[in-house]
Amino acid sequence: MPYLRQPSFLELLSEYERQRLGQICPPRALELGELLYRQGDPCHSLIILIEGQVKLLKIAGRGQERIVYVAGGGDLLGINFLSQDAEHTTTAICLSRAVICPVEKSQVMQVFRELPNVALRLAQVLADRVTQLEGQLEVSSAPAAYRLGRAFLWLAQRFSVPDFSPWRDLPMELRQEDLAAMCGTTRVTVTNTLGELRNLGLVEGTRGRYRVNLKALEHWLEGFGEVG
Repeated sequence: MPYLRQPSFLELLSEYERQRLGQICPPRALELGELLYRQGDPCHSLIILIEGQVKLLKIAGRGQERIVYVAGGGDLLGINFLSQDAEHTTTAICLSRAVICPVEKSQVMQVFRELPNVALRLAQVLADRVTQLEGQLEVSSAPAAYRLGRAFLWLAQRFSVPDFSPWRDLPMELRQEDLAAMCGTTRVTVTNTLGELRNLGLVEGTRGRYRVNLKALEHWLEGFGEVG
């Protein structure tokens, strides 16, 4: 299935590894809307997102925002932190309350020495991230309806809680501006496309709170055939 998500970084670690990592690098809490860092800030640490959702933005030349990723529990931020003179390539803002575990450069060798599996799993997650970015490039020229539907499907599979209902609630608040930034389109286009998806019975909700008919949306996306 093309939409099955990869395990998060924390899911690849044992219970002991997760506990020991938290002892070496104590977690801290963040609030909804809190800024983690800005694009261009020095990148001094690897940030493990334990709970919550964080949107990663890129600012284009004309000041336009583009959401390049929505990170969730177990995801990694600041993955270029070991590079010389590393800078954050995105701006990170909390979409919900969150808990993070920052791994400073000074702590990396201790983590890798005590928990060698962490280094291997980090490499695996980075490889998966490259594959995901390649997939985003493949659909960048697809119709807006396909891009928005794909974004809703990914968000539902990544962040919603499975139950027996065909509908999945998205646990974060997403403005139409956020959806437009995720899909590389305009707010007006998102408004019109949301109306189409609602009429098809694929998406419900408004004003930032949405729910997705998971199987129906996946079937509808498959009906587009090959994109490109």
